[in-house]
This record gives sequence, structure tokens and C-alpha cells, in this order.
Amino acid sequence: MSWDAVLDAAPRVFGEPEFDFSDGPFSPDEASTVAELENVQRDKAALCADEVRLLARYNQLRAGVENVSEEIGQALKWAPGHASHQVVMAAALVTRLPKTLAALARGEIDWAKARAMYEVTRPLSDEHAAQVEAGVLVDAPDFYKNFRDKATRWVKKVDPDGAEQRRLVRRKDRCVTFKLDDDGEAFLGIRGPVEQLYPAYVRIDQHARRLKQQGDARSLDNLRFDTAVEHFCGENQSHIKTIVWVTVPHTTLLGVDDKPGELLGVDTLPAQVVRELAADKKSTWRRILYDPPSGMITDVGRKRYPPAAMAENVRLRFRRCTHPGCDRPATRCQIDHTLRHADYGRTCLCNLNPRCERHNLCKEKPGWQVEQPEPDTVITRSPLGHKATVRAQPIADPDPPPF
Repeated sequence: MSWDAVLDAAPRVFGEPEFDFSDGPFSPDEASTVAELENVQRDKAALCADEVRLLARYNQLRAGVENVSEEIGQALKWAPGHASHQVVMAAALVTRLPKTLAALARGEIDWAKARAMYEVTRPLSDEHAAQVEAGVLVDAPDFYKNFRDKATRWVKKVDPDGAEQRRLVRRKDRCVTFKLDDDGEAFLGIRGPVEQLYPAYVRIDQHARRLKQQGDARSLDNLRFDTAVEHFCGENQSHIKTIVWVTVPHTTLLGVDDKPGELLGVDTLPAQVVRELAADKKSTWRRILYDPPSGMITDVGRKRYPPAAMAENVRLRFRRCTHPGCDRPATRCQIDHTLRHADYGRTCLCNLNPRCERHNLCKEKPGWQVEQPEPDTVITRSPLGHKATVRAQPIADPDPPPF
């Protein structure tokens, strides 16, 4: 698109681009590219505002329905937790922070700043939230950090006596999170009161620096990590048992080949790690039998309540809650009868799957339908008619067919 074309198109949407071609030694193509980026950024903000309004509108239309986030999540392919957060934030922007939403729609602020306004004002009353919003949006800072800092200053200005109440509200957000990364790495995060976490960090940092001064060759970051793990788990870890589910041929343990194992529900383990764990006296090995042609675990008994072996089997097959998008590990889920036992549902692998408590209750709500046409397949239909299929995962790669 030429520079002239950008100038012609821009006024129909947001007015003339802020980038002035005459300000510097730029070619028309370079200037038009920057102008297009400015317009795209504003378009994105306007679309975010549209999404917020639609989410809030649907939430209002479904007022009183408990599982709105699951309905939205299944329609938009969002995890239920993410959908719930977006719906709550949308409702707040529409009802408590309308000026912020309007600024987003005009492209004056981006989605990150709108989210910051929501987060900073969340513990406030509606009246105080409106005062903060008005103060921040007058000459709103261009950059995210400055925007959030200004919002924080206004919170203290309009509600100086509410600091303790806000602190107590924030304490409810304290949590520990775990996120799997690539290549055998992971992220463990702790969120909570600064007066508790900062001393913990200082203690870890001081210990790491002391080791460094004593000549330890590890980097400070590595020393902090190793120190933290020692503090979390204790220097004497003989009480900690690592359960390793053996899903590899015995040839890996013998060193004949390097087929990987698996840390249940988390990640694959390189063959060398598997062998190290096998030699570790703290490890507890559990063997899983599976059908080599398909890689799937074999069936076990049938009683009214799933016996331990059957429940274990179900959790190992699916690994996660079978509600679409839910990431709750199966080890923290209930074993659910797809067709209720009261309705003559069988207690067998063909009628059992792991569901977290929230989604076990969700499937009983009007409009939700869950089917299990075969043991390794669970189909969920939402009240909106969206269909999602969750399949059990093989515990190992199927054997290649014989020649």
C-alpha cells in the first residue's frame, strides 16, 4: 500500500496516522509501513473491545448459569480457566470501567493497559475504581509500565485508608504454579505477599553468593536454583520417593537402546535419566502393562466402585481431566461414570474417565451431554451444541506392523 493510500484510508477509521513523513529521511514505503502498523494496532484494540462487549453480553444473557466459562471455552477453544478469567474481566470492564473500555475501542490504549486497569482496581469499590480510571485516562502514559505505575499511584490517592483491606484481598491470590517447558525444563512460580517472598529470595541469594565466594564454579543463577531446591526438599531427601512408571522396554534399563520413559502426566524422560532413577534408592518403580500393537494399557476388573487397579488404569490412559481444555492432572481428578451407575452404567473401562470436581458437576447441568462410545474416547457437547472429543493417549508408541 502506498503512503497516499494509507492517508486516504486512515481518516475513515481513526484519523490521520501519528507518523509524519516529513519528520525524517524516510522513503514513502518505510513511512507507509509504520503508518499501517499504527492502524493495525488501533484495529486490534477495537477488536479487543468488541470481544469484551460480546463476552459480557453473553454472560448477562446466561445470568445465573454456573458454567458460562465452559460454554465460552468450548466455543472459542479456550481452556476453562482462561475463559473464566476473560468473562470476569469483561464484566468488570463493561460495568465498572466503561471509560477504559471506550478508550480501548478508540485505540487510545491497548489490551495490556486495559487489563492493568482491571487488575489494579479490582480490590476497590466501584466509586473508587471510577476515580482511578478518570485520573489515569487523563493524559494516559504511552508505555505499559508508566500506565500501571500511574494507576497504582491513583489507587493510593483515592483510597489511602484501604491499603490493609487491599492487602488482605491480594493475599487470597497467593499460589504456586507449575508450567512445563521444552527439552525437559519446567517453571515453578510462587506468588504471594512481598514481606514473605522477598526474605525468602534474599536468603536464597545470600546462600548462593556465599558458595560462590567459597569458589563454587556454578553460576549464581544455578546456585540460586540448587539452593532453592535444597530448601524446598531438604538436604536429607531420603523421605522423598520418586514414582517412575515404567513404560519402556527392559532393553533401555539394560543399556541396549535409548528409548525414553515417562514421568506420568508431565513429560518424557531421556533414557539416561530413566537409568539414573532406576539406580536411585529413593525411586519407586511401577510397571505398566500395555498392548504392543496399539500402545494402549490393557483392561482390568469390573466392580461397582472402581478398584484401585482400575482407577489407576483410567488415570494413566487419559492423564488429564476429560473436559475439553481442562488441564487438571488425572491424579487430582475423580473417576467418573460416563453413564451414571444409577442409570445402569457399568463400572468398566468403557464407561469410566477422569474428571475434576468442577467438570464432574458441570456434565450434570442442563444441556451438557457426555458420551464414551469406546473406552479411549470421550465426547462432550455443550449447551451451545459445540462438540469436542478427548482421546486417551497410548502409553508407548505402537509396534510397527510385521513385514
